Amino acid sequence: PIVLFVKNYGLVPKYVTGRSMQPTLNPDSSRLRKDIALFDRSFLFTGYTFRKGDIIAIRSPVNPDSTLIKRIIALEGDEVETLPPYPENVVTVPEGHIWVEGDERFHSEDSNHFGPVPLGLVDSKLMFLVWPLDRFG
Repeated sequence: PIVLFVKNYGLVPKYVTGRSMQPTLNPDSSRLRKDIALFDRSFLFTGYTFRKGDIIAIRSPVNPDSTLIKRIIALEGDEVETLPPYPENVVTVPEGHIWVEGDERFHSEDSNHFGPVPLGLVDSKLMFLVWPLDRFG
């Protein structure tokens, strides 16, 4: 029961793969070296208010079996200048949604591909890196 509680409501380790969050996460493109980060799920139940710049894990809006790690760029009501392939040049983030992008914008499956993300798809928030040790914190 304690393990389930921690997994569902506490800190959860996640492997960071791919280059969409480079250079912040996984700066070494080697397939042998991946960042491991601790993500916090407790904020989902404490009334945490998201901020621009938060790095979060979300369930992919196009593939629910996939988890994406992205940065919040805009909150509901904000205007965003989009990038291709998004069909509009500017979009206003609707209520109950956020706009997320990878730090490596042209190598990222993000809101520029699938649009604003419902807050209900947010899984957790990055707390700190645990591996590699030289980047701990």
